[in-house]
Amino acid sequence: MSKLGAILAQSAVHLSEHRQLLSQAFLSSNTYQRSRVKVRGNHCCTMKVVPSRAEHVNALKAEEFDVLVIGGGAVGCGCAVDAACRGLKTALIEAEDFASGSSSRTSKLIDGSGSYLGTALREKDVEQLYIMLQMMSERVTMLKNAPHLNRIQPMIIPIYSFLQMPCTWLGLKVYDWISAASNIRGSHIISREATMYEFPLLKTDGLRGGVVYYDGQVDDARMCVALVMTAVALGANVGNHMEVVEIMPQEGCCRVVSVKDRISCEQFYIQSKAVINATGSSTDAIRQMDKEGTAPILLPTLETQVSLPRYFGSGHYGLLSPAQKNDDLTVYMVPFENHMVLGSREVDLDEVSSRGSPTPEPDDVDCLLEAAKKRMDPCVELGRCHVLSAWTAIKASVSCPTDKENDDDKRGTPLNSYMIEVSPDGLITLAGGRWSSYRVMAADAVDLAIKSCGLCDDHVTSSWTQDLKLDGAESWCCMLPLEFVQDYGVPMDVAHHISDSYGYNGHALFSQAPDMKKRLHPSFPYIEAEIQYAMRNEYACTLVDIIARRLRIAFVDAAATLHMLPKILKIMAAEKGWDEDEQKEQMVAAQEFLVRQMGLGSIVQPRSTSKSKPKKKGSSEGCCCRAAVRKGARSYSMEISRKICIHPLVQHRSMSSMFLPLMTSFSYGLGR
Repeated sequence: MSKLGAILAQSAVHLSEHRQLLSQAFLSSNTYQRSRVKVRGNHCCTMKVVPSRAEHVNALKAEEFDVLVIGGGAVGCGCAVDAACRGLKTALIEAEDFASGSSSRTSKLIDGSGSYLGTALREKDVEQLYIMLQMMSERVTMLKNAPHLNRIQPMIIPIYSFLQMPCTWLGLKVYDWISAASNIRGSHIISREATMYEFPLLKTDGLRGGVVYYDGQVDDARMCVALVMTAVALGANVGNHMEVVEIMPQEGCCRVVSVKDRISCEQFYIQSKAVINATGSSTDAIRQMDKEGTAPILLPTLETQVSLPRYFGSGHYGLLSPAQKNDDLTVYMVPFENHMVLGSREVDLDEVSSRGSPTPEPDDVDCLLEAAKKRMDPCVELGRCHVLSAWTAIKASVSCPTDKENDDDKRGTPLNSYMIEVSPDGLITLAGGRWSSYRVMAADAVDLAIKSCGLCDDHVTSSWTQDLKLDGAESWCCMLPLEFVQDYGVPMDVAHHISDSYGYNGHALFSQAPDMKKRLHPSFPYIEAEIQYAMRNEYACTLVDIIARRLRIAFVDAAATLHMLPKILKIMAAEKGWDEDEQKEQMVAAQEFLVRQMGLGSIVQPRSTSKSKPKKKGSSEGCCCRAAVRKGARSYSMEISRKICIHPLVQHRSMSSMFLPLMTSFSYGLGR
């Protein structure tokens, strides 16, 4: 009764604010959707206005919602967008920051590759074909609805035997034929010279050529932020850094969720008719809150990935090298933010830590680097000294609880796709899936919530997110970087970065901070205006929110991030009014994040800016015989390469030159 009294007391306190908050929320939402227009010469630039985080928190306290989504990853944000676009009163809460889990730690590929086709043909599994077709259809939808955050990514599979060439080509042609209209472009064979032109460090012995297929690349964390802002535009109330403390069932499907705001340390209650659990690696923890003793469904695995300098790969093409033996790794290299993402080393995980993603293990990184080195020429040196950032991601595969009831010592059989579960008290759990299925999963979950909880018969009951443009996609075009250069006088690499990360919202970013165009680091295109924009328009609350999810610098270069922390902290402190104690706390938390989750110190070492003595030249034995071959590959005609390899739809980034040497030691950041 004491809890019920607290809930009623909270409702009474906020009852007087109810109508005012609701009108402010809808006014802000409508203002955001209409976007006030400010004329700049011959160009109209939008002035973006969104409700503040405090307004969202007050609305969460005062309102009763139709749908409450727990979890701010890809699936959770997708559920919020789907429910809000149907006219349901929607709330979204996340214990950390939006996309703070595995949704920001993916391979950066939309997962439309032919791996499911190979499994389907090998195991004669029709379900695998269905999943593959669904993924490819959703890939096209993502490219259409958020073209600034998703782009076509050509991938090369190197071929080292005459028999492997026709088999791989035939498999991908079947893949093209089955996908039909959902396919981006047909796969094709390229010559040995063209393969070496794109990947000059690739092993040359026995190389016959390559097979190119086309996947999609997603900027995962920025995509998640775009989903959040789209939900806000549709009238949803959102809150990051809000931890679920308790779930209390009530009569029917109406539920009360006790929440703690980690920013203000305030605890309050949120009332909702339906609650969707989309918490990824924390799925079982929320299910245990709903009912103790619930059988676990997660089969967590830990994936390790690293960031490497761009020269280890290609600026435009990715590389996929399938495992040749059972104990070997499948290695991929994907260009991202003018660097290369190398992955992945995958191991089983017994339990999920409550402190976010685990620290990357040096042994796992070494194993991944060794697997990549086997694909390169013997004269190429690749080691920890080349790693710029290292991180892990918890891949939350799921299994049916009945799979593990008979034998507690073995992991259950993972499901191919995802699972929706409704508990006896009405908690809807949405588990599994990936970026290529998030929208379909969200639609299914909201459909189930409407049906099982009888939500608002007068609202739209079918999803229409397939044709919904996400935040920043409206009016976006490939000429937008040129507009930024002409209208705001920024360098082209900065213009490309803003266009790729913010879309048409880049006009609002530049307009709101016309005097904050300085770079945060001389070797990267990130500028000061992004910090202010992230705090005012994207609900960034902490220093880690900025470096990890709003800017992607922590996943690109951990040592350079350490160098940028004081500048970012200065801007945030001025905007939020942080005192010295709060600034020290934010700096320590950011440094701990870099050390514990990005491998700084244990794996990533800062580079000295002092000139070192030239190393003694090693023996050229084993390399001279390939000199003529490599010289021919390097001199391979650009025109021929483009004719063979590059499709006009493939968008190339014009980024800055290779980064400068990093700081000499940790003292610059850690000593503050």
